[in-house]
Amino acid sequence: MRKPHPFNVNLETNAFSLEQTTSTDFDPLYEIASNPVVWEQHPEKDRWKRSAFSAFFQGAMKNDLGCFTIRDKSAGSVIGSTRFYSYDASAKAVRLGYTFLCPTYWGSSANQEMKEVLLEYAFTIVKNVYFDIGKENFRSRKALEKLGALECAGDDEKVVYGLSENAFSHRAWGVRRAIKDDDKQ
Repeated sequence: MRKPHPFNVNLETNAFSLEQTTSTDFDPLYEIASNPVVWEQHPEKDRWKRSAFSAFFQGAMKNDLGCFTIRDKSAGSVIGSTRFYSYDASAKAVRLGYTFLCPTYWGSSANQEMKEVLLEYAFTIVKNVYFDIGKENFRSRKALEKLGALECAGDDEKVVYGLSENAFSHRAWGVRRAIKDDDKQ
């Protein structure tokens, strides 16, 4: 029997649960994803179509690092999805992305709260987390910059942001702490 990957976990924040996605999550996730507004800044703007979302969902289910279905604990409803991918053990790095949320949660602290718990967990395994973002996806880019991620690469279609464990550990409650001289070594 294959041993589960260390990224195949369930996580929680005060307001949200991040549970490993199962096939029964397709319909509630598609209910969110079927809104074209969710994908308007995304390179794959037709992901709201059932066939395109179905391919996206199948990719999530085949991802060896799993995929999270995000639930609002107080409302008891599915509000989106995210996943880790492209784990590189030798480089001690992983990517985090394929995130989409119900527009009702845009502009709230939801994305930051979820990303912080995901990053806290990731940094128990890796030293660097990268995010591939569509070049025109300004909402996602701004959200990553609020987390302290820095643009580190890109091409005509996407930009790559990176966040190191060290940079993340010097943040407190969404605000970067000053790095003491002793910490720089």
